[in-house]
Amino acid sequence: MPDVPLTGLRVLETASGVAGPYAGRLLAMLGATVVKVEPDGGDPARTQPVDDQPLSGLSPLYVHLNAGKLNATEADPDWAHVVIDDRTRAQLEQVGFRHPKLVSVTAWGVDAQRSGEIDDELIVQAQSGFLGFNRDADGPPLRLPGWPAQYMAGAAAAVGAMGLLRSTASHLDVSWLAAFLGSVELAYADALHCERPREPVGAHPPSAFPSGAIPCADGFVTPGSIRAIDWEMQCLFYGRPDLIENPEFTSRQRRVDHIDELWEIIRPWYGERTKREIFQHGLDSPWAIGMVTTPLDALDDPHLTEREFLQTVDTPTGPVRAIGSVWRGEGLPVPDQSVSDAGANPSPEDGTAPRLDLKLLDGLRVIEMTVAWAGPYVGNLLQPLGVDVIKLEAQNPFDGWRALRPYDHGMRPGQEDLVDDNRWFDASPLYNALNRGKRGCVLSLASEEGREVFLDMARNADAIVCNFRAHVMPSLGLDWETLKAVNPGLVVIRMPAFGIDGPYSGSAGYGSIGEAMGGIGHRQGYDHEGARISNIYYPDPIAGVHAATALLAGLHRRDLTGHGGEIDMSHQEATWSFHGDALVLADTEGRDVGRMGNRDPGVAVSGIWSTADDGWVAIVGPGDCAGLAEEASRMTAAELIMAVEIAGGSAAEVLDPWTAPGSEPVLSMLETVDHAVTGPVRHVASPYRIDGVRPSTTGGAPIFDQQTDQVLTDVAGYDPARLAALREREVIGGELPTPASMGYRF
Repeated sequence: MPDVPLTGLRVLETASGVAGPYAGRLLAMLGATVVKVEPDGGDPARTQPVDDQPLSGLSPLYVHLNAGKLNATEADPDWAHVVIDDRTRAQLEQVGFRHPKLVSVTAWGVDAQRSGEIDDELIVQAQSGFLGFNRDADGPPLRLPGWPAQYMAGAAAAVGAMGLLRSTASHLDVSWLAAFLGSVELAYADALHCERPREPVGAHPPSAFPSGAIPCADGFVTPGSIRAIDWEMQCLFYGRPDLIENPEFTSRQRRVDHIDELWEIIRPWYGERTKREIFQHGLDSPWAIGMVTTPLDALDDPHLTEREFLQTVDTPTGPVRAIGSVWRGEGLPVPDQSVSDAGANPSPEDGTAPRLDLKLLDGLRVIEMTVAWAGPYVGNLLQPLGVDVIKLEAQNPFDGWRALRPYDHGMRPGQEDLVDDNRWFDASPLYNALNRGKRGCVLSLASEEGREVFLDMARNADAIVCNFRAHVMPSLGLDWETLKAVNPGLVVIRMPAFGIDGPYSGSAGYGSIGEAMGGIGHRQGYDHEGARISNIYYPDPIAGVHAATALLAGLHRRDLTGHGGEIDMSHQEATWSFHGDALVLADTEGRDVGRMGNRDPGVAVSGIWSTADDGWVAIVGPGDCAGLAEEASRMTAAELIMAVEIAGGSAAEVLDPWTAPGSEPVLSMLETVDHAVTGPVRHVASPYRIDGVRPSTTGGAPIFDQQTDQVLTDVAGYDPARLAALREREVIGGELPTPASMGYRF
């Protein structure tokens, strides 16, 4: 049997709830031996409801989070290479717990007064500032469904645990809040960069209309409308080819002025067709579109079935279908991922964990062949930890996020004149937030010579990350067999929207489509909605953090066995992993999970209420808080928060990305990075604190083509004469056009 990626790794999980156990679950999926020791009274996830309906047995949430682990009543920490824990520093000191490689994953950090409970999800989301952005203009702020802050912290903790083993540090601290902030940076980038507020965009963002969850004959679909080809395909399907050449409709910026007219055109078309019929149009053409897939849909989805995404998992109450693995590749999925009953396994034998001979983080080199958000998020996580991340970019097409602006022309006050200069492409708040600290290299892979340059780089790299569509790498002659021939120890992470094989693998996908196809869209929205898609492309960071996990796991196997490998990861499947409880529920009870709006399941009082001073307050508490919620409109936010806490609940003011950076807890989770074009700009910092210190980014995002020669000298060993010849033949380097020459108008 092939070696699993995390061969030989021992993990002790003393955490409960969602975040810590999700970290352990991911490491178990990748082949680590994970021993779970539950607290007195058991893990609260065992009985955690997932919606308003009561459960008849073991919670689907617990099943999803704890498959693949051993469960013991106790374990000697010395047995483990790394421990995942969810106690505060005070709690750890009280019991005298120590370990040379400890990962703490709590709601607000290891030094907070309390570690956080499952029901604190809404409070953390409110404090993040994101909810003030995610709303209708005339409605309350709207949370993301389920437990995304805790899942993101757990996934980041899995990355951090493997990173900690590659460092001289002994303690890594990641909070739900810090991890969630990094995953919603799309909402923050424009606020921190442009320093001005932005109006809520609602359920159908006008900047890429048609957008959002659009009702059809049997549910909802989410049309992609970002690329020109997306709009052209829609016009043909709608029977309106005349709109393709109409300048009032061709540009996304122009279509904003015609949304009411477009609704009249598209509503009947969608209403007459099923979501599968409409999605098939996308499979048969270049149009990127997604179905809002429910958990029951997913159980029988032909693509997920062919990819064997769901497996039969044995549990103490019988077999269920659950997520077997987020990744595919050599040794994956790991077989026999069962759920053990409490204390069912013997404690691991005493003795110190054997040494793992792993290359240090600050000696690793990763090449990113990525665009947009999901792929660059991998390096965004790893670079502050010391990894040398090289962003590979072409002159045509360059990374479109250099041009993506949240509104207007997306410039800082006083720099508006850059719209007439190609430096405008070096000043995107979204591009610069994701790519800070990386080195840039401009290389064209269109020629055989460009391909050879890339292979020379691959010879001296540890890993490659690619988030292009499934056909791109093979069509470039850069399939795994070719890459392995030049570097057998290379780890390649390929992360198309739907994976590298299966019926949907040829389709393009954006974050909005990932929300539709990955379980978020069905579960998200106000109580009156049937489905909803947010405006932050949340599946992108979900995919990014899982790709980073796979990358370090692949390097773990490489360091111990000498051989690398290719790992396939689908955005859709990674997104479902944040909603795996809904899949288990669908299998065991034959129903879809219910939409909760802003409420937390199993909590007497939870939601968001407006206050007398025009604020919003999130409340989670016992029945004693019900009267306070009803009186919220007569109280200020501060008065309401104090009253709820006195009544035994938790409350927090719902901030937005323009106010949250001005105070704690968000203020200390930001960093200022100097950039050659924009000057100093604040960004969301690394989610980690390592031995008490948050790592900082080493520099701004790459200026286009500024570092190409340096990178190829360092990585490929080229001399000045070779570089000059490559430039002359336009294999490397280049200059970007001005925005006006590309049709941008402001």
